[in-house]
Amino acid sequence: MSSTTFTPSRSLMRGLLATVFVCGLVFALGLLGAASRERAMGGLLMGFVHAVSIALAGGLFLAVLRLAGARWATALRRLPEALASSIPVLGFLGLVLIGGVPVLYDWAHESHVVGDRVLEGKADYLNWFAFSVRLLGYFLLWTWLLRGMVKHSRRQDDDGDPRHSCTLFKYAALFMPVFAITYSLASVDWVKSLEPHWFSTAFALVTLSGAACSALAACVLLGLWLRKCGELRGILTDDHLDDLGKITIGFALFWGYIWYCQYMLVWYTNMPEETPYYALRMTGGWGHVAKLCILLCWAVPFFVLMPKRARRSPAVMGRVAIIVLIGQVAHWYWLIGPAVIGPHPAVGIFEVAPVVGSLALLSWGILRGLSQASVVPLQDPAVEESLHYHC
Repeated sequence: MSSTTFTPSRSLMRGLLATVFVCGLVFALGLLGAASRERAMGGLLMGFVHAVSIALAGGLFLAVLRLAGARWATALRRLPEALASSIPVLGFLGLVLIGGVPVLYDWAHESHVVGDRVLEGKADYLNWFAFSVRLLGYFLLWTWLLRGMVKHSRRQDDDGDPRHSCTLFKYAALFMPVFAITYSLASVDWVKSLEPHWFSTAFALVTLSGAACSALAACVLLGLWLRKCGELRGILTDDHLDDLGKITIGFALFWGYIWYCQYMLVWYTNMPEETPYYALRMTGGWGHVAKLCILLCWAVPFFVLMPKRARRSPAVMGRVAIIVLIGQVAHWYWLIGPAVIGPHPAVGIFEVAPVVGSLALLSWGILRGLSQASVVPLQDPAVEESLHYHC
């Protein structure tokens, strides 16, 4: 069989960029108002961390598939590659976040730090300069490693040299520890430091599990769309969908387990330094958001995809993927919102527009990356086994 490069329509790409532009204007208007400034920056933070998490988890899947020798997914490798290739584009949102540090974070104000023993003890780490250097360093490392993996994967299409697989293995082996460390630190910098007096040793695992769920859902939706368009027809089979559904169940369980572990430990120890975080998020309006997160991120994928027939159904898999993505947006809202919005949930245009704009920019980057190589890596020695895979 032959494989061609997928070319998204110009109208679609222009529509995504137009969405980014319009949402950017709304965000800029929000920054002009004293009452809406923090809400707009909070919306940007939600969209930024959600989009970056999806892109990075795409790289994580690419690395795991390579290191595990998962030959069944070789024909679908372009999907996580497309997610990973969008990381440089999302770096522009990081620059905006750097500019908004004084709006979001209490530790950026000397008046809040002086006299506060906790913030004074963290001042060498939590300050604008260190925050900016770390953010830029994260993106430089991620871009270098992810571009290296994607580059050698695509070069194999040109010359069929098996040495590219060995080089890809080395990049994947290096990416795993670098990702684990930098993503954990980034989660603390960007989200957890919104409430610097609270602490948790499981927080990075909570965000990582959510990122994996979101990226897998994005891969499923992208694959189903390409199959409907014809590029992956006969390649993304029901057997592949069955396995993707099983992995979706696994990640939903992992997310629910880590989420509950963090909550249970805080509830059980009942320490005054920890309990206010959950006391706010598990009561009132935020308590309803928490229940919605559990329903969408854990209950729906777990129970709906349990039957084999459901996992092999493109319609069911696509709907569950959309629900998971919405649920993870709600989860970021639950993590970030109380520190930015206050004790009562509120959703307005200044929260929604930055999230929509960030996801539109991510989608543009994914489609751009997908159009730069053949849809199926036919020169990979394992691709034939993947094309004829049966679970």
